[in-house]
Amino acid sequence: MDARQQLAAALEEVLAGKRDLAKLLDGLPFSDVLDNCMHLWHFASDGDIREKDVTYRNMQEDEMRKLIKLLRSDVPINTLRQVHFLGPSEIQMPP
Repeated sequence: MDARQQLAAALEEVLAGKRDLAKLLDGLPFSDVLDNCMHLWHFASDGDIREKDVTYRNMQEDEMRKLIKLLRSDVPINTLRQVHFLGPSEIQMPP
């Protein structure tokens, strides 16, 4: 399994509450992929906001699912930077 696939699987575990994203970001050797997923820190630091605001939580979780789908597709790696977790990103999703 390549780094993109491994990160996608790990992010699914984050969404399921099985992994801590901050620890994941500090400990994984996916530097080339993570450099293009730089906005994951927004998700990691916004847990308190997601607890209070269901709309914000839903948006961020939808963006995480979008990022996971992109990681599993063959889009150029720099496309991953467009998922920013501050609002809905406008990315043409692969089929």
